[in-house]
Amino acid sequence: MIAIILENNKEYVSPVFAIRQAGWQSEVLAFNKERSHLRRIKMWHPRRQVFIVDWEEFGCKKSVWEGYDWVLQNKELWKAVRFGKKAAIDDFPQFKEYSKEVILPEWFKLKDERDILSLMNVSMSFHDSVPIRIDKSENNTEIEFDTTWGCIITVKFEGVRATELVDRIGIIYDSVVQKTDSGYLWKVPCFDPGEVGGIVGFLPVSGEPYIECDKIEWSIKIGKSKFCAETKEYDSLYAFYLDLKSVSKDVFLKEDKLILHHKNDTLIIEEGSKGYKTTLNGRKERGQWEEQDIFEYAREFLTQVNPEDIKEEVLLDVISAKPLYFWHYMKYAFLFAVAWAFVGVLILFLTNFQKGGVLVAVLFFALCLVTIIFPLCSLVNGKEIRYIITPTTIYYFNGNVSNLSLNISQIKDIKIYRSLIKRGTGTIKIKQKAGITFGYGLIAINDAEKVYDLIRQKCAF
Repeated sequence: MIAIILENNKEYVSPVFAIRQAGWQSEVLAFNKERSHLRRIKMWHPRRQVFIVDWEEFGCKKSVWEGYDWVLQNKELWKAVRFGKKAAIDDFPQFKEYSKEVILPEWFKLKDERDILSLMNVSMSFHDSVPIRIDKSENNTEIEFDTTWGCIITVKFEGVRATELVDRIGIIYDSVVQKTDSGYLWKVPCFDPGEVGGIVGFLPVSGEPYIECDKIEWSIKIGKSKFCAETKEYDSLYAFYLDLKSVSKDVFLKEDKLILHHKNDTLIIEEGSKGYKTTLNGRKERGQWEEQDIFEYAREFLTQVNPEDIKEEVLLDVISAKPLYFWHYMKYAFLFAVAWAFVGVLILFLTNFQKGGVLVAVLFFALCLVTIIFPLCSLVNGKEIRYIITPTTIYYFNGNVSNLSLNISQIKDIKIYRSLIKRGTGTIKIKQKAGITFGYGLIAINDAEKVYDLIRQKCAF
């Protein structure tokens, strides 16, 4: 596994010896820029700073990490890299043979499934990508994508035999690359129609954009295009308002506030000292959005999916009823609470109920209550989680709104973990073909096996 890594806004290339896939908390074990030390590097901090250009399926897993067996089993190494520390190569000479400079090719060629995984991983399957240039010459097509994930990817489709609707793409939300008997097929099953350059028109398009060709090559450049930066930075709320008006007519500018309506929800956006402040249904949200992100957040609000919006056949509609899986979530909180309470009682007896001992015991009992109350409040106040499965998509509804969905064709692996607490309860973990663990934990009371079997039937492993 090879990655381009950003360190103080400067790039270098390093082998990756292990990876922890945990969404925004993902990490890799790799060299520093000087290749003198090994360290754990966050892939997002807060922006993306690790770009894996040569993906590899590791055969060994230990706890939350995947990597080479000889790396994961080295206890001294992991002790050395704990808490942000670095491990000197001189102390671990087995890594010296890997510390030579890695030269990447200008163009990466697709030859097998591993090469496809590498492209789809580094591009995030071109999710939220904007085609900013399309050049066609004879039987070749070259497309430049601003991925919005911190890199620009250019793809050459050579020996194009068939293509359609590629110039009608505004923004891509999902794409697929498949190896065929005679070459490759790239298709875009989920997108907003528009024009090259991220201009979204929302005019209906019949069919999916695709390119069928003999060969595919791609190159990567770290950074964002000038176009993308310009379209997502606003001199005033009025310019922001005009952009959002192209997404939905339910956008209003009033008294230095943007007011967005979507069915029964209202989102208010206003400028703050450190970014954009948002208020959802009268409740102020934590944090402030940066200019580069606020448009995507507002667009997702205006285009969110409700169950009645789904036009496909619904194969399964599962609600994780909170009362039934209460213990499934609270078991660890209860165990910690009992442990704190036991320590508090022990302190009381050991100090013969003296004043100092009583105060310490009270502190432990308070920690016991906090351990239970916080997760309990979060569980009680949280909305029901609902999963709707169609022949092509899994929708995740938090309450009655979905901003998350997964194309079933992108599932690489699926596993079920049966609960020991209640019969029929199961957690289903899904891994995408791009190597990313999908953020779904399907807790389906009495339906875990049914959900698992249904998804497996629809997957093309």
